Amino acid sequence: MELWDQRVEPYAERLEEARGAVLCDLALDVVEATLPLFDPPFATFFPAEHAALIRSAVDVRRSSPAEWWRDTGFAEGFLARYDALPEVPVRPAVGPFMTATVRLFEALPEPLTADDAMEVLSSCYEAVLMSHLTGRVTLEDEENSDRCRAAVEQQIRIIEDRVPSVSAGS
Repeated sequence: MELWDQRVEPYAERLEEARGAVLCDLALDVVEATLPLFDPPFATFFPAEHAALIRSAVDVRRSSPAEWWRDTGFAEGFLARYDALPEVPVRPAVGPFMTATVRLFEALPEPLTADDAMEVLSSCYEAVLMSHLTGRVTLEDEENSDRCRAAVEQQIRIIEDRVPSVSAGS
């Protein structure tokens, strides 16, 4: 997690300036951008019920892009489906990624806070890290991992796109 701590964590202050709706979209963008970074691929990495639940989170925004996060009916249903997931063996990285996705819906209809969004981003990175590297992981290991670097770069790009810096507008 050292790479994420060094490269993404410094953006936490920038997120404090963002509106909650922007943070909801940013966090879901990161969840969606993380899907292709799993190895083996997402569809085989996650048990079918877990994968379907995560896909439903991504799909809800497509059906109502403006204010998907205000859909309390979906949020309640999502959390109920999460609670009803079968107890099956899962890869270690599934836990952090499920945590990231669940975090999106726990506080609804209130939008995410900057701390919530950073927690989602951190959990997404942790899931990618755990899906590629095992044992005692060093910063060098993370830097040498194409997927870890891609996860960090994607998160930074999404933050910069969704939350322009104050100086950028001046």
